[in-house]
Amino acid sequence: MRQVETAGRTVEEAVDRALTELGAAADDVAIEVLDAGTRGMLGLGARVARVRATLKEGAAAVAHHMAERLVRAMGFAATVRAREAADAVTVEIRGQDLGALIGRRGTTLESIELLLGLMVANASGLRSRVIVDVEGYWERRREWLEKMAQQTADRVQRDGRPIMMAPMPARERRVVHTVLADHPAVVTASSGEGPERRITVSPRTAGPDAGDA
Repeated sequence: MRQVETAGRTVEEAVDRALTELGAAADDVAIEVLDAGTRGMLGLGARVARVRATLKEGAAAVAHHMAERLVRAMGFAATVRAREAADAVTVEIRGQDLGALIGRRGTTLESIELLLGLMVANASGLRSRVIVDVEGYWERRREWLEKMAQQTADRVQRDGRPIMMAPMPARERRVVHTVLADHPAVVTASSGEGPERRITVSPRTAGPDAGDA
């Protein structure tokens, strides 16, 4: 659990500084006033206010707040929800006309996901994986990728020849690798650089071990 101690001319100012440092909303933080401070007389004997701020929740609360700030900064009006599971924090963004947050083949969405993950790690000190979905795009895309991966594996198993899939961003490749990881007849391996990185699905007896994403 992350906490900070901050000071200010007033308790309110100290609290504002703590929230900024934590990157969290007031509802997500427990505030303990260590010293209410005093104005003194004619500037003499003045004492600053000090507070201790502690995050009430883990990465999900920070991800929620950071995602809201990021979406607003990009000029969009949207509803943000965040939930935390054992292996990742999922952030769902919903609203109207959010296509620009997705980008061509989800490239903008992937960049937002990377940026938000770094922001959450910096603000919370936690290294949770962050998954971002806009208007259910990623959920639909993931289901399509799972189906395509299975169909490709069926073709490779039937024909006995490797198939090189179209280039995909990293998180899409992870889906394909995961779906086919335990397939009895095929293996997957990634090759290429940058936006041209792609997966080859090969017969298990002829292919290498599954490659990284």
